[in-house]
This record gives sequence, C-alpha cells and structure tokens, in this order.
Amino acid sequence: MSDANDITDRRVETSLAKAIRLLPIVAERNATGVTLSTVARKANLTTATARRLLQGLVDGGLLSFDPYSKIYTLGIGLFDLAGASGSPRQFDDVRMELRPALAETAAITGETAYVTVPFGDEALCIDTATGSYPLSANTLKVGSRRPLGVGAGSAAILAALPDDACDHLIASNSEVYGRYGDLTVAEVRRMVRHWREHRYLVNNSIIIPDVSAIAVAVFDRSGRLKAGLSVSALKSRLGSVRRKEIVDVMTHALNRVGLKT
Repeated sequence: MSDANDITDRRVETSLAKAIRLLPIVAERNATGVTLSTVARKANLTTATARRLLQGLVDGGLLSFDPYSKIYTLGIGLFDLAGASGSPRQFDDVRMELRPALAETAAITGETAYVTVPFGDEALCIDTATGSYPLSANTLKVGSRRPLGVGAGSAAILAALPDDACDHLIASNSEVYGRYGDLTVAEVRRMVRHWREHRYLVNNSIIIPDVSAIAVAVFDRSGRLKAGLSVSALKSRLGSVRRKEIVDVMTHALNRVGLKT
C-alpha cells in the first residue's frame, strides 16, 4: 500500500513541478502575455499537457487567461501571495478606497460592478462585487488585463487620458480590438466621445452578445485619474433611463468616499 502511495505522490510532485516551471515562462513575457503554443514549446511539453497545467494555474488564481486574445499573464492571486506578511501590494490602497463605492453600486443597482485601474498601456480589474442579479456571462474577472479601450471601465480610463495619449493608444491597439467580439476602432472612438460629452460611456453588447456595460472614470479631488468604475448587466436591463439611474448611483457612491467622476 505504501509503495502505491509513493508512486502516486511522485506523480503529483511531477505534475506540480511541471506547473511551477510554467510560471517563469509566463512571467518573462508578462508585459505582452504569452500563448499556449509558446508555453508548450518553451517548457518542452505537449500542447494538451501545457493546456491542462495552465488551466490549473488559472483556476488557482496564479495565472489569468484572456479568452479573446488567447494569452496568459500572471494572475492577481500570485501577487497576493507575494504580498503576504505585510508587504504592500501595488493596488491595495485603491482597492480599499473604492471598495465602499463598489459595494454600494452593486447593492443598489443589483448588478455586477467592477473597479479597473490603469496598468501601463492596459487596464487591470482589481475588484468586483455582485448584486442581487448576478451575471454569469461576463468574462471580466479580478486579475483580467485588457488593452485600454476594451470593456467599459477600460474605455472610460482611455477616454479620460489626454487627447494625444488617447489617440496614440487607439492607434496602437487598432489590430487588437478585433479580437474582442465586434469591437472596432470606430466603436472605441464613439465611446470616448460619449464620455467626453456626458462623463460616462456605454459598451452596448459589443464584446459579449446581450451583455452591456456602463462606466465612469474615477478621479480624486485634485483631478488625478485613479480608476474606472463599471456596471455590467443584460442588455435588456440597461435601457436609456436606467443608464442615467446607474450613473447617478455610481456618482453618489464615489462622492461619499471623497472621489468624483
């Protein structure tokens, strides 16, 4: 019996060792993300084995996988582990500052709310709260990284940037946007214009069919851009009247914690 257990333990250790070997491969290319085929080749694994191991790391929060661009990046869970024993994590202060507004938004609207922050030329989802009407179809999760302009919160951050920076990023991401449903450069520019006219924007089922989102950019009292706050819901639940109601909820919730839209 003990021999059988020893064999099983060695197999578990072998699988674990293989999975751990994948983390540095992803980390080395974390700035742009890495594909399954690249990981398999670098780790000298079959594609099937690499996919299975990568999925285990994603399930454990150590990696993040974007189902649209098909790339892996380090997951926020890995940074949580690295930040243990009192080591501050990069976005903990923003997450804690916006947590009350996020929770209030989800509770009052009944929808799923998200906080997204600028992360280089991308947007990183750092927190989410689910209301009484949970949304299972959305693919945005804590740790998800998207090019600026992809998703409502990300687009709100993009729109709040200076004109030259915004235009540069849209041009840089022009070929990337097509990986995300029906998103186009023209649609990103439309969302940017809408934010600049109304201080909020709407992603109207562009990425996921029948799922829409509404977002505001979040600023501190000095006018410094901090994040994007967004709400996702079934398209049928985000009519024009309700959009304004949700924007008001987000605005008031942010004002209560000393922030503005």
